[in-house]
Amino acid sequence: MGTKYQIKICGIKDLTTLELCQKLGVDFVGLNFSPRSPRKIDPIMAEELLSIRHLPGFPKLVFLFFENSTEEIQKITEQFQPELVQLIRGDQWVTKDLWDSLTKKKQLLPAIRIQSPIDSDETLEPNSELVILDSFQKGLGGGSGHTFPWEYVTNVKRPYLLAGGITPDNVKLALDTLHPFGIDVASGVETDGKKDPNKIIQLVQNVRNL
Repeated sequence: MGTKYQIKICGIKDLTTLELCQKLGVDFVGLNFSPRSPRKIDPIMAEELLSIRHLPGFPKLVFLFFENSTEEIQKITEQFQPELVQLIRGDQWVTKDLWDSLTKKKQLLPAIRIQSPIDSDETLEPNSELVILDSFQKGLGGGSGHTFPWEYVTNVKRPYLLAGGITPDNVKLALDTLHPFGIDVASGVETDGKKDPNKIIQLVQNVRNL
C-alpha cells in the first residue's frame, strides 16, 4: 500500500449513498446547490442528509455553488457550517468579497477548469490549501463526465483533487500518471444519472488498493 489518496464523492442526493460513503471511509462528500446542476438539492434535503453527520468518521462536508447568489451562499453556509465551500473560479455570480472571506476562513475550495497547460502553481489560487482541477464545459460547474488532457497538469506540485471524467475503470491510471492529492468524482460513479453503490464501492477499492 502506497500513498493514501483522498476521495471526494460529489453530488450526493440521497441518504443511502451518504451512509455508504461514511461506511467506506470516503474523505470528502459534496452536496450541490447549483441551480444549473441535475444534482441540485435544497436546504430541506440537506437537513435530512445531514441527520447522520454525527456518525464517527463522517467525511468532510463540501458545499458546491455555481451561479447562486452571494446571499444564498452565505445563508446556506451559515446554516450548515460545511468544512469547505466549493466555488468555480470565473463564476460571474461570486463576488471578490465572498471569495476573499472564504479564503481567509480557510473554507474556500476553488474549482479551476483547465483549458490549457499549467506551468506554475502560482496561477492556481496559492492562498487555498487545496484546489480542484476540472475539465471545462461551457455553462456547467462540473460533473460533466469529460476528462481534460492530463498532460496539462503534470507540472503541478501543489495539493489538488483531480476531477473530470474519473471512473472506477480509469482511476488507477489517473493516480499513477499524476499522483494528485486525491480525486473528485460525480458522474463517474453514476448509472442513468443516479449514484450507483457498486461503482462507488469499486472506485474506493481501486483507490485504496493502490
